[in-house]
Amino acid sequence: MKKIRFLHAADLHLDSPFKGLSHLPQQIFDQIRKSTFQSLTTLINAAIHHHVDFVLLAGDLFDLEQRSLIAQATLRKEFLRLKEVGIQVYIIHGNHDYLSEEHALFKYPDNVHIFSGEVERKTYIKDDEELACIYGFSYKQRHLTENMTSYYEKEDQTIPFHIGMLHGNLSGREEHDPYAPYTLPDLLDKEFHYWALGHIHKREILHHHPPIVYPGNIQGRHKKEQGDKGCYLVDLLDDGIPELTYIETSAIQWEDLEIPINELHTVDQLMEKTKQAMDAIRVEGKGKLLRLTYTGNGTLHDFLQQESHQEELQLLLNEGEGNNFSFVYIYTLRVRTALSYSKEDLQDKPFYKDFYTIVDQVDMKEALAPLLRHSEASRYLETWDEDEVQAIVKEAEQWLISKFLESEKR
Repeated sequence: MKKIRFLHAADLHLDSPFKGLSHLPQQIFDQIRKSTFQSLTTLINAAIHHHVDFVLLAGDLFDLEQRSLIAQATLRKEFLRLKEVGIQVYIIHGNHDYLSEEHALFKYPDNVHIFSGEVERKTYIKDDEELACIYGFSYKQRHLTENMTSYYEKEDQTIPFHIGMLHGNLSGREEHDPYAPYTLPDLLDKEFHYWALGHIHKREILHHHPPIVYPGNIQGRHKKEQGDKGCYLVDLLDDGIPELTYIETSAIQWEDLEIPINELHTVDQLMEKTKQAMDAIRVEGKGKLLRLTYTGNGTLHDFLQQESHQEELQLLLNEGEGNNFSFVYIYTLRVRTALSYSKEDLQDKPFYKDFYTIVDQVDMKEALAPLLRHSEASRYLETWDEDEVQAIVKEAEQWLISKFLESEKR
């Protein structure tokens, strides 16, 4: 029986700038800036611990074409650790770190194999036996919209395992730019034993037999890259089912936390419940950046509407977290509460019935289109997914209802 074991990771994005976070306590900001490097070390530790044959890195090792001296030196040091234990490394470069000799400041050790700008094959040899053909290419420029799968051709059927590496996007997914687009049939037609994908920062297995896999990035970089991040440990057997094991690598995690105020009547109760929730998600040795949202209806709604109260509450809840290595730090506090009301009762009144009819009919894509198309505004706006759009509608609805009800009290 033939067998190989490897780690599949992608999108390391070493040297990510973590924009907009410099206002955080210095110790926390320093941890965040170092997080991609810590995640890399965790990745290499896992490769050594699990005695893998090789490591596949499927693009975007660096965040920018201009790779810093520190990032390249760190990567070389980690590759040397792998060389010491006989582990090979296979690299394709993606749209963020496309091939550029100008910015290559270090020569990597000879256990590192980098794919050129054309699809090519590299052979993994163990104990003088050719065990795997690995196919891939590196981006030659930032933008690549060509489907490159036609250039992948299975060679030498006598070799037990054939693995494809590709940094690109599944065709038809509008939420991502169409870099090196492909379809599932494109990949399945190659009859490879595994496809090691990169570019998408969300962990996803597109197909199980054979595995076609996005491991996601190894460290979340902003609020849209929430939860744990990592890589896959893969065992391929020539007469068995592939085994995939997820390994977490992230040093910092971004998370959402919602606290309903419905049963809370005092600020003491609000703070106690929030602190309990923060402690419940604390993990030893990891930092967590929290987007805290208060929701629901209740007596604390009026208190939470004042920005000064929100700011003071955030300061009090974050007290001491800046000096804690295993921090849970609130970087944003949002209030999505409303006055207590019954939607059903309100709809009995003609005004509110008309209001809810308008809400149900609103086309947010059409409403937001002028803003997103604006030459200046579009530079500062992120795109929203369907859940975020619905949250905007819900927030606007609650805010307006609260204002209507408050005006009726006057």
